[in-house]
Amino acid sequence: MRRRTIAILALAGLAATGVRSADAELTPELMQTIEDTTKSLDSDVASRDAKAASGEARELLALLAQVEQHYAKKGDAPDAVGFSQKTQGYAAEVLKHIESANFDAASDAVGQLARSCKSCHQVYKKKT
Repeated sequence: MRRRTIAILALAGLAATGVRSADAELTPELMQTIEDTTKSLDSDVASRDAKAASGEARELLALLAQVEQHYAKKGDAPDAVGFSQKTQGYAAEVLKHIESANFDAASDAVGQLARSCKSCHQVYKKKT
């Protein structure tokens, strides 16, 4: 059920940002956008700006879906697919906590999201 919710949120995010599923190329610009959006999300959660933070969480869901698609298409990086799915789960958690005005829990989930990104980079950043 959780995986289905994440997929639905990711697809909704893709539609909202105009990203098409065929655009699953992993570019430095995409990764920089994810990093910048994560930093903004962290800041907006800390300042309890629900509107900005929820938009950023949705954007991250869409962007991370692109990362997952890239690695799934590549076919030789199942751990990266798993990292992408796990990180999407954290983004969905952040969004859920923002929507319930639980900014402390949202902040914890942002931290987990950032650590998940870093873990994937330690393995794959030099390989992409």
